[in-house]
Amino acid sequence: MENNKAKFKGWIDLVVYLTDIKYLNRKQIAEWETIFNSVTIACTEEKPHDISENIPWRSIAKNEQRSDVWNELLDSSEKNWVLFVEDDEVIRFNDFPEEAVHEKQWSPALIIHSHSEKLYQHYQIRLVHKAETRVFEGKNLPDCTRHIINNGIELSSMPILIERGGSPVIEVDPSDELTMQSYSPQLYLVQGDQYFKQGKYVHASAQYRQLLKTKRLLPFDRLGAVNGLASCLAEQYKWPQALSLVQTSIEAEPFQSLPYLIQFKIYQLQKNWHEAYQSLNKYYERIELYSRANFDVKIGEEETLMNLADLALKAGLRSEASGFLNELFTIKNGEVDRAFLQKLFVLSVELSDYNKSVFFFDKMFDKALTKGSMDEQMREELNDYMAMFMQKEWYDFAYNLYRELYNEHPHDDEYRRRLIVASVKTNRVEQAQKLVSKVA
Repeated sequence: MENNKAKFKGWIDLVVYLTDIKYLNRKQIAEWETIFNSVTIACTEEKPHDISENIPWRSIAKNEQRSDVWNELLDSSEKNWVLFVEDDEVIRFNDFPEEAVHEKQWSPALIIHSHSEKLYQHYQIRLVHKAETRVFEGKNLPDCTRHIINNGIELSSMPILIERGGSPVIEVDPSDELTMQSYSPQLYLVQGDQYFKQGKYVHASAQYRQLLKTKRLLPFDRLGAVNGLASCLAEQYKWPQALSLVQTSIEAEPFQSLPYLIQFKIYQLQKNWHEAYQSLNKYYERIELYSRANFDVKIGEEETLMNLADLALKAGLRSEASGFLNELFTIKNGEVDRAFLQKLFVLSVELSDYNKSVFFFDKMFDKALTKGSMDEQMREELNDYMAMFMQKEWYDFAYNLYRELYNEHPHDDEYRRRLIVASVKTNRVEQAQKLVSKVA
């Protein structure tokens, strides 16, 4: 309860819009009741009997438009500020406004969902202030662009974070929305994204170009259109034009993701490893920051680190590659395959990092050495890696290892020969002579 009090938002009425009764989360509703001034539910079905009488229930008729319902609930709200959430959405209160913001400065909602190990980000206006005129336009994609621009409303750089299971625009039908005289400019982004995912890059480009012709546009929508067009050009191998566009996008707003990923992809295909590394590294430096572009995309941290390590190696940046691989090893709590450990070990040796070299060697061989269960391939690998230690003049480790192996396998001539060499290198000449006499 203390946590709820700390984030109490008594200046906001909450509206939960459900397209299906299956999204009704009673536990979530009960929590939100302790946070907001009031909670109203709008749903296509009748109010269940177990829902408190204190929670207003607005039944939605079959052909009612979402924007009409939202405008009605905004007009009838007790508080001046109303926050709208949909279906399975969850509000994250990390950077939520602590107190009523100015009616001329609104915080946009950054809505995120994951799919196929990628993070997708959409901007919508969900926290709105009462007005004398209609705030939401459009049909089932409620939009405040005209209201915001006409009334000189500024958008905060700190968004309200909302998480959900799928895309917030997946059920938007562009042809249906276009029947409205005042439809959302985001409709072009929705249709462009649909065409792009179908591989219809020319059609998608046309949508993004049309949106960019619009003068009255919110900043994150304009960035979304620029990035969408750049993505289409990249897929059509029009790389100079795509790179020019993403550079324009980055100069306009550095805090986004897709432009850097487009650069990375193009440079990678061109085998320009250094530039590809620089672009992906800039993306990684911003991976924890909020994007300020609509329809932005992020790839996972593990995938990013693997790509960075690979690019760094190809660009000859072995120290940087080792750093990324070590970071990934930490993230995965050491649960990595043998090939990954081998790469880490070799890089550590090449960089003359003795402690890490020993650590990764032990991770690869400790169990096998303890159980005495090395097969022929593992024996060859062990000998190759000890040869690398010897080249680095890390003789003591090699000596101790081969002494242990020889004591366990006194009839193994290969271990004996290698122990002789290690003994000489560590100035154990007398021991080496005894071992030589046994061979003779």
